[in-house]
Amino acid sequence: PETDCASPPGPGSASPKPELVSKLERGEEPHVGDSQDLRARESPKGPVPDPSKRRLSCCTTTVISKRKELSLADRVKLLQALESPSASLSSVAKLFGISKSQAGRIGRSREQILADWRTNANPLRKRKREGKGGEVEDALFLWFQQALARGERLSGPILKAKAQELALHSGREFEATDGWLCRWKTRHNIVFKRQHGEKQDADVGSAQSWVSEVLPSLLAGYSAENIFNADETGLLYRGYPDRDPPLLGGKKAKDRVSVLCCANHAGTEKRRLLVVGKSRRPRCLPKDLRALPVAYANSANAWVTAHIFQEWALQWDQELRRDRRKVLLFLAHSSAHPRELQAKLRHIKLAFFPPNTSSITQPMDMGVIRNLKGHYRALVAAKALLSPEQGRAGRAAEIAGRVTLLDAVYMLHQAWSLVRPATVQSCFRKAGFHLAPFEREELDLPPLADVPRPPFMSEQDFSDFVGMDAEEPAVGEMTSEECALAQRSQWAEAAECSEEDGDLDPGSRVTAAEALAGLSAAMKWCQLHGLVYHWERLLETESAVQMAAVAEASQSRAPGCSRYVPGVGLPAPPRLGSDLL
Repeated sequence: PETDCASPPGPGSASPKPELVSKLERGEEPHVGDSQDLRARESPKGPVPDPSKRRLSCCTTTVISKRKELSLADRVKLLQALESPSASLSSVAKLFGISKSQAGRIGRSREQILADWRTNANPLRKRKREGKGGEVEDALFLWFQQALARGERLSGPILKAKAQELALHSGREFEATDGWLCRWKTRHNIVFKRQHGEKQDADVGSAQSWVSEVLPSLLAGYSAENIFNADETGLLYRGYPDRDPPLLGGKKAKDRVSVLCCANHAGTEKRRLLVVGKSRRPRCLPKDLRALPVAYANSANAWVTAHIFQEWALQWDQELRRDRRKVLLFLAHSSAHPRELQAKLRHIKLAFFPPNTSSITQPMDMGVIRNLKGHYRALVAAKALLSPEQGRAGRAAEIAGRVTLLDAVYMLHQAWSLVRPATVQSCFRKAGFHLAPFEREELDLPPLADVPRPPFMSEQDFSDFVGMDAEEPAVGEMTSEECALAQRSQWAEAAECSEEDGDLDPGSRVTAAEALAGLSAAMKWCQLHGLVYHWERLLETESAVQMAAVAEASQSRAPGCSRYVPGVGLPAPPRLGSDLL
Protein backbone atom coordinates (compact mmCIF):
# COMPACT_ATOMS: atom_id res chain seq x y z
CA PRO A 1 0.00 0.00 0.00
CA GLU A 2 1.07 3.54 -0.73
CA THR A 3 2.09 5.87 2.12
CA ASP A 4 2.78 9.59 2.48
CA CYS A 5 6.42 8.99 3.27
CA ALA A 6 9.07 10.60 1.06
CA SER A 7 10.35 7.40 -0.52
CA PRO A 8 10.13 3.69 0.08
CA PRO A 9 12.87 2.19 2.17
CA GLY A 10 15.77 0.72 0.28
CA PRO A 11 17.44 -2.62 0.84
CA GLY A 12 18.70 -3.10 4.36
CA SER A 13 16.82 -0.11 5.71
CA ALA A 14 14.27 -0.15 8.51
CA SER A 15 10.54 0.12 7.89
CA PRO A 16 8.69 2.57 10.12
CA LYS A 17 6.55 1.09 12.89
CA PRO A 18 2.77 1.69 12.78
CA GLU A 19 2.82 3.82 15.95
CA LEU A 20 5.46 6.09 14.44
CA VAL A 21 3.41 6.52 11.29
CA SER A 22 0.36 7.44 13.31
CA LYS A 23 2.36 10.01 15.28
CA LEU A 24 3.59 11.58 12.07
CA GLU A 25 0.06 11.72 10.67
CA ARG A 26 -1.12 13.53 13.83
CA GLY A 27 1.74 16.07 13.48
CA GLU A 28 3.52 14.88 16.62
CA GLU A 29 7.28 14.60 16.94
CA PRO A 30 8.42 11.02 17.40
CA HIS A 31 10.59 10.32 20.44
CA VAL A 32 14.26 10.03 19.63
CA GLY A 33 14.40 6.74 21.45
CA ASP A 34 11.75 5.26 19.20
CA SER A 35 13.79 5.74 16.04
CA GLN A 36 16.96 4.62 17.77
CA ASP A 37 15.27 1.46 19.12
CA LEU A 38 13.75 0.85 15.72
CA ARG A 39 17.10 1.05 13.97
CA ALA A 40 18.74 -1.07 16.63
CA ARG A 41 16.10 -3.85 16.35
CA GLU A 42 15.42 -3.90 12.63
CA SER A 43 18.74 -3.10 10.99
CA PRO A 44 20.54 -6.26 10.01
CA LYS A 45 23.93 -4.58 10.36
CA GLY A 46 23.42 -3.32 13.91
CA PRO A 47 22.60 0.14 15.27
CA VAL A 48 22.45 2.90 12.72
CA PRO A 49 24.05 6.23 13.76
CA ASP A 50 21.68 9.09 14.49
CA PRO A 51 21.41 11.28 11.34
CA SER A 52 21.25 14.43 13.47
CA LYS A 53 24.56 13.51 15.03
CA ARG A 54 26.06 12.87 11.62
CA ARG A 55 24.93 16.30 10.48
CA LEU A 56 26.39 17.90 13.61
CA SER A 57 29.69 16.16 13.04
CA CYS A 58 29.75 17.41 9.44
CA CYS A 59 29.13 20.99 10.49
CA THR A 60 31.87 21.05 13.09
CA THR A 61 34.47 19.91 10.60
CA THR A 62 33.63 22.60 8.00
CA VAL A 63 33.51 25.72 10.25
CA ILE A 64 35.99 28.39 9.02
CA SER A 65 37.04 31.16 11.37
CA LYS A 66 36.10 34.61 10.05
CA ARG A 67 38.84 37.22 9.75
CA LYS A 68 38.60 39.89 12.43
CA GLU A 69 38.36 43.41 11.08
CA LEU A 70 39.70 46.18 13.30
CA SER A 71 38.01 49.54 13.47
CA LEU A 72 39.90 52.69 12.60
CA ALA A 73 40.38 53.49 16.28
CA ASP A 74 41.74 50.00 16.99
CA ARG A 75 44.17 50.23 14.08
CA VAL A 76 45.47 53.52 15.43
CA LYS A 77 45.89 51.90 18.85
CA LEU A 78 47.75 49.03 17.20
CA LEU A 79 50.14 51.48 15.54
CA GLN A 80 50.72 53.14 18.90
CA ALA A 81 51.43 49.75 20.45
CA LEU A 82 53.99 48.99 17.74
CA GLU A 83 55.88 52.16 18.71
CA SER A 84 56.89 50.61 22.03
CA PRO A 85 60.55 49.45 21.94
CA SER A 86 59.68 46.18 23.70
CA ALA A 87 56.71 45.33 21.47
CA SER A 88 57.01 42.67 18.80
CA LEU A 89 54.71 42.11 15.85
CA SER A 90 53.58 38.74 17.24
CA SER A 91 52.77 40.09 20.70
CA VAL A 92 50.82 43.04 19.31
CA ALA A 93 48.89 40.78 16.92
CA LYS A 94 48.00 38.47 19.81
CA LEU A 95 46.91 41.44 21.91
CA PHE A 96 44.42 42.57 19.25
CA GLY A 97 43.32 39.05 18.32
CA ILE A 98 44.51 39.12 14.71
CA SER A 99 47.13 37.30 12.69
CA LYS A 100 50.72 38.40 12.46
CA SER A 101 50.41 39.03 8.71
CA GLN A 102 47.36 41.26 9.25
CA ALA A 103 49.23 43.26 11.90
CA GLY A 104 52.12 43.63 9.46
CA ARG A 105 49.82 44.99 6.75
CA ILE A 106 48.42 47.52 9.19
CA GLY A 107 51.93 48.59 10.15
CA ARG A 108 52.90 49.06 6.51
CA SER A 109 49.79 51.20 5.95
CA ARG A 110 50.67 53.50 8.82
CA GLU A 111 50.62 56.77 6.86
CA GLN A 112 47.30 56.04 5.18
CA ILE A 113 45.66 54.93 8.43
CA LEU A 114 46.81 58.03 10.28
CA ALA A 115 45.65 60.21 7.40
CA ASP A 116 42.22 58.54 7.53
CA TRP A 117 42.13 59.02 11.30
CA ARG A 118 42.84 62.73 10.93
CA THR A 119 40.31 63.31 8.18
CA ASN A 120 37.59 60.78 9.09
CA ALA A 121 36.13 61.45 12.50
CA ASN A 122 34.36 58.08 12.78
CA PRO A 123 36.53 55.84 15.02
CA LEU A 124 34.21 52.81 14.64
CA ARG A 125 34.60 52.59 10.89
CA LYS A 126 36.16 49.30 9.75
CA ARG A 127 36.22 49.72 5.99
CA LYS A 128 36.62 52.94 4.06
CA ARG A 129 33.84 52.71 1.53
CA GLU A 130 33.42 55.63 -0.81
CA GLY A 131 29.94 57.09 -1.11
CA LYS A 132 28.08 57.53 -4.36
CA GLY A 133 28.89 61.24 -4.40
CA GLY A 134 32.68 60.99 -4.28
CA GLU A 135 33.97 64.50 -4.95
CA VAL A 136 30.65 66.04 -3.92
CA GLU A 137 30.84 64.38 -0.50
CA ASP A 138 34.41 65.58 0.07
CA ALA A 139 33.49 69.12 -0.98
CA LEU A 140 30.45 69.06 1.32
CA PHE A 141 32.58 68.00 4.28
CA LEU A 142 35.02 70.81 3.54
CA TRP A 143 32.16 73.33 3.49
CA PHE A 144 30.68 71.75 6.63
CA GLN A 145 33.92 72.33 8.56
CA GLN A 146 33.96 76.00 7.54
CA ALA A 147 30.32 76.51 8.52
CA LEU A 148 30.88 74.78 11.84
CA ALA A 149 33.84 77.05 12.58
CA ARG A 150 31.60 80.07 11.94
CA GLY A 151 29.17 78.77 14.55
CA GLU A 152 26.29 78.28 12.10
CA ARG A 153 23.36 76.04 12.95
CA LEU A 154 23.15 73.26 10.39
CA SER A 155 20.47 70.72 9.60
CA GLY A 156 19.77 67.90 7.18
CA PRO A 157 17.84 69.99 4.63
CA ILE A 158 20.62 72.60 4.63
CA LEU A 159 23.25 69.94 3.95
CA LYS A 160 21.22 68.33 1.17
CA ALA A 161 20.66 71.69 -0.51
CA LYS A 162 24.37 72.51 -0.27
CA ALA A 163 25.26 69.08 -1.71
CA GLN A 164 23.04 69.75 -4.73
CA GLU A 165 24.72 73.13 -5.19
CA LEU A 166 28.20 71.59 -4.99
CA ALA A 167 27.22 68.89 -7.47
CA LEU A 168 26.10 71.61 -9.88
CA HIS A 169 29.49 73.34 -9.58
CA SER A 170 31.39 70.08 -10.10
CA GLY A 171 29.31 69.09 -13.13
CA ARG A 172 28.10 65.77 -11.71
CA GLU A 173 24.66 64.20 -11.66
CA PHE A 174 23.80 63.72 -8.03
CA GLU A 175 20.67 63.38 -5.89
CA ALA A 176 20.91 64.10 -2.18
CA THR A 177 18.47 61.65 -0.59
CA ASP A 178 17.75 61.07 3.08
CA GLY A 179 19.50 57.70 2.95
CA TRP A 180 22.60 59.21 1.39
CA LEU A 181 22.70 61.94 4.05
CA CYS A 182 22.41 59.36 6.83
CA ARG A 183 25.36 57.37 5.42
CA TRP A 184 27.39 60.55 4.90
CA LYS A 185 26.87 61.59 8.53
CA THR A 186 27.84 58.10 9.71
CA ARG A 187 31.07 58.14 7.69
CA HIS A 188 32.09 61.46 9.25
CA ASN A 189 30.60 60.78 12.70
CA ILE A 190 28.29 63.78 12.52
CA VAL A 191 25.37 63.97 14.95
CA PHE A 192 22.87 66.83 15.10
CA LYS A 193 21.82 67.77 18.62
CA ARG A 194 18.90 69.98 19.52
CA GLN A 195 19.95 73.24 21.19
CA HIS A 196 17.81 74.49 24.06
CA GLY A 197 17.63 78.26 24.48
CA GLU A 198 19.77 80.89 22.81
CA LYS A 199 23.41 80.29 22.07
CA GLN A 200 25.57 82.26 24.50
CA ASP A 201 28.85 83.88 23.61
CA ALA A 202 31.96 82.88 25.52
CA ASP A 203 33.31 86.47 25.61
CA VAL A 204 30.65 87.68 28.08
CA GLY A 205 30.00 90.63 25.81
CA SER A 206 33.43 92.25 25.55
CA ALA A 207 37.15 91.57 25.54
CA GLN A 208 37.62 93.41 28.85
CA SER A 209 35.15 91.27 30.73
CA TRP A 210 36.61 88.13 29.14
CA VAL A 211 40.11 89.04 30.34
CA SER A 212 38.91 89.74 33.88
CA GLU A 213 36.29 87.01 34.31
CA VAL A 214 37.11 84.13 31.96
CA LEU A 215 40.85 84.20 31.35
CA PRO A 216 41.95 83.56 34.98
CA SER A 217 39.94 80.34 35.14
CA LEU A 218 41.47 79.16 31.86
CA LEU A 219 45.02 79.81 33.06
CA ALA A 220 44.51 77.97 36.36
CA GLY A 221 46.81 74.96 36.63
CA TYR A 222 49.22 76.01 33.86
CA SER A 223 52.62 77.63 34.18
CA ALA A 224 53.82 80.40 31.88
CA GLU A 225 56.02 77.87 30.07
CA ASN A 226 52.97 75.79 29.10
CA ILE A 227 50.67 78.59 27.91
CA PHE A 228 50.91 79.20 24.15
CA ASN A 229 49.33 81.39 21.51
CA ALA A 230 49.34 80.62 17.78
CA ASP A 231 48.26 82.92 14.97
CA GLU A 232 48.63 83.19 11.20
CA THR A 233 49.78 86.11 9.08
CA GLY A 234 50.13 86.73 5.35
CA LEU A 235 53.54 87.71 3.98
CA LEU A 236 54.56 89.18 0.62
CA TYR A 237 58.07 87.79 0.80
CA ARG A 238 59.33 89.78 -2.22
CA GLY A 239 57.72 93.04 -1.11
CA TYR A 240 59.84 96.21 -1.26
CA PRO A 241 58.95 99.94 -1.04
CA ASP A 242 60.00 100.76 -4.60
CA ARG A 243 58.01 97.94 -6.14
CA ASP A 244 54.47 98.27 -7.44
CA PRO A 245 51.71 98.15 -4.81
CA PRO A 246 50.82 94.53 -3.99
CA LEU A 247 47.51 93.03 -4.95
CA LEU A 248 45.49 92.20 -1.86
CA GLY A 249 42.92 89.49 -1.37
CA GLY A 250 44.97 86.32 -1.48
CA LYS A 251 43.72 84.95 -4.81
CA LYS A 252 45.53 87.41 -7.09
CA ALA A 253 48.45 88.40 -4.86
CA LYS A 254 51.79 87.12 -6.12
CA ASP A 255 54.83 86.07 -4.13
CA ARG A 256 52.80 85.48 -0.98
CA VAL A 257 52.89 82.85 1.75
CA SER A 258 51.12 82.39 5.05
CA VAL A 259 53.12 81.98 8.25
CA LEU A 260 51.92 80.35 11.47
CA CYS A 261 53.69 81.69 14.58
CA CYS A 262 53.44 80.06 18.00
CA ALA A 263 55.24 80.93 21.26
CA ASN A 264 54.70 80.48 24.99
CA HIS A 265 53.90 83.08 27.64
CA ALA A 266 57.38 82.92 29.17
CA GLY A 267 59.05 83.61 25.81
CA THR A 268 61.34 80.63 26.36
CA GLU A 269 59.90 78.48 23.58
CA LYS A 270 59.10 79.56 20.04
CA ARG A 271 57.71 76.75 17.93
CA ARG A 272 59.20 76.20 14.50
CA LEU A 273 57.43 78.41 11.96
CA LEU A 274 54.91 76.85 9.60
CA VAL A 275 55.10 78.34 6.09
CA VAL A 276 52.25 77.66 3.65
CA GLY A 277 52.78 78.23 -0.06
CA LYS A 278 50.77 77.42 -3.19
CA SER A 279 53.07 74.80 -4.68
CA ARG A 280 53.28 71.32 -3.24
CA ARG A 281 56.97 70.94 -4.00
CA PRO A 282 58.60 74.13 -5.35
CA ARG A 283 61.68 73.41 -7.40
CA CYS A 284 63.75 75.85 -5.37
CA LEU A 285 63.24 73.84 -2.16
CA PRO A 286 65.17 70.66 -1.29
CA LYS A 287 63.65 67.32 -2.20
CA ASP A 288 63.31 66.41 1.46
CA LEU A 289 61.25 69.23 2.95
CA ARG A 290 62.12 68.07 6.46
CA ALA A 291 65.61 69.47 5.92
CA LEU A 292 64.19 73.01 5.97
CA PRO A 293 64.48 75.10 9.15
CA VAL A 294 60.69 75.61 9.02
CA ALA A 295 57.72 73.33 8.43
CA TYR A 296 56.24 73.66 4.94
CA ALA A 297 52.76 72.91 3.62
CA ASN A 298 50.69 73.99 0.64
CA SER A 299 47.15 74.96 -0.30
CA ALA A 300 45.48 76.47 -3.36
CA ASN A 301 45.54 80.06 -2.07
CA ALA A 302 48.59 79.71 0.20
CA TRP A 303 46.23 79.86 3.16
CA VAL A 304 46.37 77.93 6.42
CA THR A 305 43.43 75.55 6.05
CA ALA A 306 41.74 73.47 8.73
CA HIS A 307 43.49 70.36 7.41
CA ILE A 308 46.94 71.96 7.53
CA PHE A 309 46.39 73.33 11.02
CA GLN A 310 45.12 69.95 12.19
CA GLU A 311 48.23 68.18 10.89
CA TRP A 312 50.42 70.75 12.62
CA ALA A 313 48.58 70.39 15.94
CA LEU A 314 48.53 66.59 15.86
CA GLN A 315 52.27 66.42 15.21
CA TRP A 316 52.90 68.74 18.15
CA ASP A 317 50.58 66.64 20.30
CA GLN A 318 52.71 63.57 19.54
CA GLU A 319 55.84 65.42 20.63
CA LEU A 320 54.17 66.44 23.88
CA ARG A 321 53.07 62.86 24.49
CA ARG A 322 56.66 61.68 24.30
CA ASP A 323 57.68 64.44 26.72
CA ARG A 324 54.70 63.73 29.02
CA ARG A 325 53.73 67.37 28.92
CA LYS A 326 50.41 69.18 28.61
CA VAL A 327 49.94 72.73 27.30
CA LEU A 328 47.18 75.30 26.85
CA LEU A 329 46.91 76.80 23.35
CA PHE A 330 44.96 80.01 22.72
CA LEU A 331 43.49 80.52 19.24
CA ALA A 332 41.33 83.03 17.42
CA HIS A 333 37.95 82.04 15.99
CA SER A 334 38.70 80.96 12.44
CA SER A 335 37.71 78.37 9.87
CA ALA A 336 41.29 77.08 10.13
CA HIS A 337 40.79 76.25 13.83
CA PRO A 338 37.94 73.71 13.97
CA ARG A 339 36.64 73.07 17.47
CA GLU A 340 36.20 69.35 16.83
CA LEU A 341 39.99 69.05 16.67
CA GLN A 342 40.02 69.00 20.48
CA ALA A 343 38.65 65.44 20.48
CA LYS A 344 41.84 64.23 18.77
CA LEU A 345 44.28 66.07 21.04
CA ARG A 346 45.42 64.52 24.30
CA HIS A 347 48.16 66.88 25.44
CA ILE A 348 46.95 70.20 23.97
CA LYS A 349 43.93 71.97 25.43
CA LEU A 350 42.42 74.50 23.04
CA ALA A 351 41.05 77.82 24.28
CA PHE A 352 39.46 80.43 22.01
CA PHE A 353 39.48 84.19 22.25
CA PRO A 354 36.15 86.00 21.97
CA PRO A 355 35.11 86.60 18.34
CA ASN A 356 36.41 89.75 16.69
CA THR A 357 38.74 90.69 19.57
CA SER A 358 42.08 89.31 18.42
CA SER A 359 43.59 92.78 18.05
CA ILE A 360 43.02 93.30 21.80
CA THR A 361 43.30 89.86 23.38
CA GLN A 362 45.74 87.91 21.20
CA PRO A 363 49.45 88.25 22.15
CA MET A 364 50.69 87.54 18.62
CA ASP A 365 48.67 90.50 17.35
CA MET A 366 49.98 92.72 20.15
CA GLY A 367 53.42 92.96 18.54
CA VAL A 368 55.05 89.53 18.14
CA ILE A 369 54.13 89.13 14.47
CA ARG A 370 55.03 92.75 13.71
CA ASN A 371 58.42 92.27 15.36
CA LEU A 372 58.98 89.14 13.25
CA LYS A 373 58.07 90.99 10.05
CA GLY A 374 60.28 93.90 11.04
CA HIS A 375 63.33 91.65 11.31
CA TYR A 376 62.41 89.94 8.03
CA ARG A 377 62.07 93.27 6.16
CA ALA A 378 65.40 94.42 7.60
CA LEU A 379 67.06 91.23 6.30
CA VAL A 380 65.52 91.72 2.84
CA ALA A 381 66.73 95.33 2.74
CA ALA A 382 70.24 94.29 3.82
CA LYS A 383 70.31 91.57 1.16
CA ALA A 384 69.35 94.08 -1.52
CA LEU A 385 71.71 96.85 -0.36
CA LEU A 386 74.76 94.62 0.12
CA SER A 387 74.34 92.72 -3.13
CA PRO A 388 77.26 93.09 -5.58
CA GLU A 389 74.72 94.12 -8.22
CA GLN A 390 73.54 97.12 -6.20
CA GLY A 391 74.74 100.28 -7.91
CA ARG A 392 71.89 102.64 -8.68
CA ALA A 393 68.61 103.85 -7.25
CA GLY A 394 65.81 101.38 -7.72
CA ARG A 395 68.21 98.49 -8.20
CA ALA A 396 67.53 97.29 -4.64
CA ALA A 397 63.87 96.76 -5.48
CA GLU A 398 64.83 94.62 -8.48
CA ILE A 399 67.15 92.51 -6.32
CA ALA A 400 64.42 92.07 -3.70
CA GLY A 401 62.11 90.94 -6.49
CA ARG A 402 64.43 88.00 -7.15
CA VAL A 403 64.16 86.64 -3.62
CA THR A 404 63.21 82.97 -3.91
CA LEU A 405 60.96 81.01 -1.61
CA LEU A 406 64.06 79.25 -0.30
CA ASP A 407 65.62 82.63 0.57
CA ALA A 408 62.40 83.69 2.27
CA VAL A 409 62.21 80.50 4.33
CA TYR A 410 65.72 80.94 5.71
CA MET A 411 65.27 84.67 6.34
CA LEU A 412 62.01 83.95 8.17
CA HIS A 413 63.82 81.40 10.31
CA GLN A 414 66.54 83.92 11.10
CA ALA A 415 64.01 86.68 11.83
CA TRP A 416 62.09 84.38 14.20
CA SER A 417 65.30 83.65 16.10
CA LEU A 418 65.81 87.43 16.52
CA VAL A 419 62.46 87.88 18.29
CA ARG A 420 63.53 88.26 21.92
CA PRO A 421 61.84 86.49 24.87
CA ALA A 422 61.21 89.90 26.48
CA THR A 423 59.25 90.97 23.40
CA VAL A 424 57.02 87.90 23.62
CA GLN A 425 56.52 88.38 27.37
CA SER A 426 55.49 92.01 26.98
CA CYS A 427 52.97 91.15 24.25
CA PHE A 428 51.37 88.50 26.46
CA ARG A 429 51.32 91.06 29.26
CA LYS A 430 49.58 93.64 27.07
CA ALA A 431 46.93 91.05 26.21
CA GLY A 432 46.10 90.43 29.88
CA PHE A 433 48.33 87.45 30.69
CA HIS A 434 50.15 88.13 33.97
CA LEU A 435 51.95 84.91 34.93
CA ALA A 436 55.49 85.47 33.60
CA PRO A 437 57.83 88.06 35.18
CA PHE A 438 58.62 91.08 33.03
CA GLU A 439 60.63 94.26 32.94
CA ARG A 440 58.51 97.41 33.29
CA GLU A 441 60.42 99.23 30.56
CA GLU A 442 59.71 96.40 28.10
CA LEU A 443 55.95 96.85 28.40
CA ASP A 444 55.75 100.22 26.68
CA LEU A 445 58.30 99.60 23.92
CA PRO A 446 56.92 99.60 20.34
CA PRO A 447 57.21 96.32 18.39
CA LEU A 448 59.97 97.68 16.11
CA ALA A 449 62.11 99.18 18.89
CA ASP A 450 64.84 96.51 18.64
CA VAL A 451 64.73 96.10 14.83
CA PRO A 452 67.67 97.65 12.92
CA ARG A 453 66.16 100.18 10.53
CA PRO A 454 67.71 100.49 7.03
CA PRO A 455 69.77 103.70 6.83
CA PHE A 456 67.94 105.11 3.81
CA MET A 457 64.47 104.78 5.39
CA SER A 458 62.81 107.06 7.87
CA GLU A 459 61.00 105.60 10.85
CA GLN A 460 57.63 106.11 9.17
CA ASP A 461 58.81 104.66 5.86
CA PHE A 462 60.15 101.56 7.59
CA SER A 463 56.91 101.18 9.55
CA ASP A 464 54.95 101.32 6.30
CA PHE A 465 57.39 98.83 4.75
CA VAL A 466 56.82 96.36 7.59
CA GLY A 467 53.04 96.74 7.41
CA MET A 468 52.70 96.62 3.64
CA ASP A 469 51.00 93.20 3.84
CA ALA A 470 49.03 93.76 7.05
CA GLU A 471 45.76 93.20 5.18
CA GLU A 472 46.92 90.01 3.48
CA PRO A 473 44.70 87.11 4.60
CA ALA A 474 46.39 84.06 6.08
CA VAL A 475 43.22 81.99 6.45
CA GLY A 476 40.11 82.15 4.37
CA GLU A 477 36.81 80.56 3.59
CA MET A 478 36.19 79.12 0.15
CA THR A 479 33.00 79.56 -1.78
CA SER A 480 30.90 76.57 -2.83
CA GLU A 481 32.48 76.64 -6.28
CA GLU A 482 35.98 76.69 -4.76
CA CYS A 483 35.12 73.79 -2.42
CA ALA A 484 34.02 71.70 -5.41
CA LEU A 485 37.05 72.74 -7.44
CA ALA A 486 39.40 71.94 -4.56
CA GLN A 487 38.19 68.35 -4.35
CA ARG A 488 37.96 67.88 -8.11
CA SER A 489 41.53 68.93 -8.76
CA GLN A 490 42.95 67.60 -5.48
CA TRP A 491 44.89 70.84 -5.09
CA ALA A 492 46.19 69.98 -1.65
CA GLU A 493 47.95 66.89 -2.96
CA ALA A 494 49.05 67.58 -6.51
CA ALA A 495 49.49 71.31 -7.03
CA GLU A 496 52.11 72.02 -9.65
CA CYS A 497 55.09 74.31 -9.28
CA SER A 498 54.85 77.83 -10.70
CA GLU A 499 57.11 80.79 -11.11
CA GLU A 500 55.28 82.72 -8.41
CA ASP A 501 56.15 79.98 -5.92
CA GLY A 502 59.86 80.64 -6.05
CA ASP A 503 61.22 78.54 -8.89
CA LEU A 504 64.88 78.79 -9.66
CA ASP A 505 66.16 79.41 -13.15
CA PRO A 506 68.56 76.67 -14.26
CA GLY A 507 71.32 79.25 -14.55
CA SER A 508 70.88 80.46 -10.97
CA ARG A 509 71.47 77.09 -9.33
CA VAL A 510 74.65 76.92 -7.28
CA THR A 511 77.10 74.09 -7.91
CA ALA A 512 79.35 72.59 -5.26
CA ALA A 513 82.40 74.26 -6.82
CA GLU A 514 80.72 77.69 -6.70
CA ALA A 515 79.69 77.14 -3.08
CA LEU A 516 83.23 76.17 -2.08
CA ALA A 517 84.66 79.19 -3.90
CA GLY A 518 82.30 81.50 -2.03
CA LEU A 519 83.17 79.91 1.31
CA SER A 520 86.86 80.27 0.54
CA ALA A 521 86.43 83.99 -0.12
CA ALA A 522 84.44 84.43 3.10
CA MET A 523 87.08 82.56 5.10
CA LYS A 524 89.79 84.79 3.66
CA TRP A 525 87.80 87.88 4.65
CA CYS A 526 87.40 86.58 8.21
CA GLN A 527 91.14 85.92 8.45
CA LEU A 528 91.99 89.47 7.39
CA HIS A 529 89.60 90.94 9.98
CA GLY A 530 90.50 88.65 12.86
CA LEU A 531 87.12 86.90 13.05
CA VAL A 532 88.54 83.60 14.27
CA TYR A 533 85.29 82.15 15.62
CA HIS A 534 83.42 82.76 12.38
CA TRP A 535 86.36 81.44 10.35
CA GLU A 536 86.12 78.17 12.30
CA ARG A 537 82.39 77.91 11.62
CA LEU A 538 82.99 78.52 7.91
CA LEU A 539 85.67 75.84 7.95
CA GLU A 540 83.14 73.36 9.35
CA THR A 541 80.67 74.40 6.67
CA GLU A 542 83.29 73.92 3.96
CA SER A 543 83.91 70.38 5.19
CA ALA A 544 80.18 69.64 5.22
CA VAL A 545 79.75 70.92 1.65
CA GLN A 546 82.65 68.77 0.47
CA MET A 547 81.17 65.65 2.08
CA ALA A 548 77.73 66.35 0.64
CA ALA A 549 79.17 66.90 -2.84
CA VAL A 550 81.07 63.60 -2.69
CA ALA A 551 77.97 61.73 -1.49
CA GLU A 552 75.83 63.24 -4.25
CA ALA A 553 78.39 62.36 -6.90
CA SER A 554 78.62 58.77 -5.62
CA GLN A 555 74.86 58.39 -5.65
CA SER A 556 74.53 59.69 -9.19
CA ARG A 557 77.12 57.16 -10.42
CA ALA A 558 75.51 54.18 -8.64
CA PRO A 559 73.55 51.99 -11.11
CA GLY A 560 69.84 51.73 -10.48
CA CYS A 561 69.87 54.18 -7.62
CA SER A 562 66.71 56.02 -6.70
CA ARG A 563 66.32 59.29 -4.95
CA TYR A 564 64.94 59.48 -1.44
CA VAL A 565 61.21 60.08 -1.25
CA PRO A 566 60.12 61.77 1.98
CA GLY A 567 57.43 60.25 4.13
CA VAL A 568 58.32 56.56 3.83
CA GLY A 569 59.72 56.12 7.31
CA LEU A 570 63.40 56.77 6.61
CA PRO A 571 65.33 59.15 8.86
CA ALA A 572 65.78 62.71 7.70
CA PRO A 573 69.25 63.68 6.47
CA PRO A 574 71.34 65.90 8.73
CA ARG A 575 70.99 69.65 8.32
CA LEU A 576 74.32 70.71 6.98
CA GLY A 577 75.59 74.00 8.31
CA SER A 578 72.57 74.52 10.58
CA ASP A 579 74.79 76.02 13.29
CA LEU A 580 75.23 79.13 11.17
CA LEU A 581 71.53 80.00 11.33
